[in-house]
Amino acid sequence: MRFYSLMPWIFIALTGGVSAQEFIPLTEEDIARIGIVFAPVVSPDRQSGNRFPAAVINSPESVSEVVMLFQGMLERWHVSPGDYVHESQVLAEMRSQEVLELQNQWLSAKAELEQAEFLLNRDRSLLEQGIVARQRLQETERIATHARIDLNALSGTLARVGFDTETLEALELSPERLGLFNLQAPNDGFLTSRTIMPGQFADKYQVVGTLGGGERLWLRAEIPVRYTKNIEPGVMLSIGGVAETVTVRYRELAVQESTQTLEVLAEFNSSADYLPGQILNLVIPPAESGALIPGAAVVHSGDQTIVYFEAAGGVEARVLDLEPAGSNYVAGPEVRIGDQVVIQGAAVLKGIQLGLGQSE
Repeated sequence: MRFYSLMPWIFIALTGGVSAQEFIPLTEEDIARIGIVFAPVVSPDRQSGNRFPAAVINSPESVSEVVMLFQGMLERWHVSPGDYVHESQVLAEMRSQEVLELQNQWLSAKAELEQAEFLLNRDRSLLEQGIVARQRLQETERIATHARIDLNALSGTLARVGFDTETLEALELSPERLGLFNLQAPNDGFLTSRTIMPGQFADKYQVVGTLGGGERLWLRAEIPVRYTKNIEPGVMLSIGGVAETVTVRYRELAVQESTQTLEVLAEFNSSADYLPGQILNLVIPPAESGALIPGAAVVHSGDQTIVYFEAAGGVEARVLDLEPAGSNYVAGPEVRIGDQVVIQGAAVLKGIQLGLGQSE
């Protein structure tokens, strides 16, 4: 058999079936002239598989919400998403009519208590002098007690948004601060989201931000159902191109009809220097174990997938049932680790099989 002018057929669209076990005799000179390159079949590793985008999230087990305790408008944020904050740290400054009314009530209650205590001290002195009756002193004491209760109640309400006695008393010297209050962190953690921007209004009890704890980060991905056969809680997965690994903690049981996907949540197995919202590639391993066939070695002919193997005196074409694994494929036990497959020149071999470029 003699071959000539083989290269032009590399770019020809070829059709037709190929037998499952077909041997093509080739000499070393033929292999060199055609430009055939072989590569060994290897075992799949943790980076072998289909890759799907996954978002970095804080641990769902430790997320806390930053909630508005009073209606108000955001003046400005003091921290940005990704910043680590401590409990009671000021996150943002708000302006609120509700808080303004409470502050004015507190100032009035403070003035009333001061007046009530002045009268109480005066009546105590007058009682000692025999000028007033004890009944009058008891009434003055009752008024002072009620004034103290009212002030303490207002102080407790304002303390929920960071006002202690010192900051409240400072309002008398800085009336321009009336109506302003600070939004504080409910606990230590990373600020992971902000849902309102300066100038926007927030209702009472509205969530305006979230905090994630210092626990390990997680990944969240939507995986097509057909790739989730072996994805169960406890399975360790890799991330494309990096050394970190994650362990699956949750796999959704109900399929999302519109996308035919399942949500998968996985926890990093070590501390990772990523920011919430960052997108990584989660590697989903093949459902079946076997030998890893390079994607460049696979030739498609109709509904067949063909791989050319090195053989004594030439190459052998095999029709294989392969499972996609990212840009490569996984073959079953009929392929052995170390087998040499054609990764360059396969199109020419297919043309030879179909009788193109031959002369007797």
